[in-house]
Amino acid sequence: MNSSVLSFLLGLLLTFGAAAQVVAEEDLNMNPHWSKTKDKCLACHEHIPERGGQLNLRYDGDINRLCNHCHSEISKDKYIHASGMIAPQTMVDKMPEEFRSGLDDEGRITCAVCHDMTYQCLSEEFGRKKENILFHRGAPFEKRTDLCYNCHEPSAYKKMNPHDQINDEGELDTDICTYCHAILPDRRKAKSIADVEFKFDNFDMLCLRCHTDDAYAVGCVIGYEKDGSPRYHAGRPDEGMSGRIEANQGGAILPLDLVTGKIFCGTCHNPHELGVQRRSEADAGADSHKRLRISQINSGICLGCHDAKEIKQFHLP
Repeated sequence: MNSSVLSFLLGLLLTFGAAAQVVAEEDLNMNPHWSKTKDKCLACHEHIPERGGQLNLRYDGDINRLCNHCHSEISKDKYIHASGMIAPQTMVDKMPEEFRSGLDDEGRITCAVCHDMTYQCLSEEFGRKKENILFHRGAPFEKRTDLCYNCHEPSAYKKMNPHDQINDEGELDTDICTYCHAILPDRRKAKSIADVEFKFDNFDMLCLRCHTDDAYAVGCVIGYEKDGSPRYHAGRPDEGMSGRIEANQGGAILPLDLVTGKIFCGTCHNPHELGVQRRSEADAGADSHKRLRISQINSGICLGCHDAKEIKQFHLP
């Protein structure tokens, strides 16, 4: 092979290598995790590292900047934990040594406190992927929060129940109200759902933040499409149905989504604690079985909107 051909091939290889490095640096759609392809190493490293050698991490080894090169765009709305703050000494003392190793030189929290990068880099660690795809330190855990309690005290994170709205002294806990309401409602003036403000225009999202699995219960999902996707109980009432809803107003209020006019979770379920609503019809169903505004005995809750003939045709999954 003459020298000109050799020079051409060498130049081509160098160009390809440089291009691969640029792609690794700029392509946010590339997922370098759990990959056995060495070129994926260039997403985080300036050069493909040798075992036991220098890591040569991009961004001068700043772990948070390194991760955010992709994740600030891919999952900026899905972060479960902030980073960059200095961990208090009490927390550092509680941390297992492997978690503590993820702090930076100034003792600040980095992504590496919870995620052990080597799990998804080293082929001999790939057996962890099945039960620990996000390469959390110490995983798998029985509960997701067990990861958190490596640093945090469980007693300080008791799960809040937004339906507990009246305290032990019988007074309204106004802090709970703003879990769903954008502004604390004035109970003396509010006559209907239209007189209060909410944090989401999509009313179902008020409930689905906690009740994601419950949304697949019988009654919430009334069937399935051919492709297997659920068919939700969320239609707009027709004229006959609207008349039946109106006829029930004296005994129970069945509110509709203000934006779409459709049935939503709160149409059938009363999210308030008994006594929060000052009008008895608005209070109906609070603290009842499944918080149903009308009892389900003899299909009562269904008859609030449907006539008896319609109910007989239901084929709930």
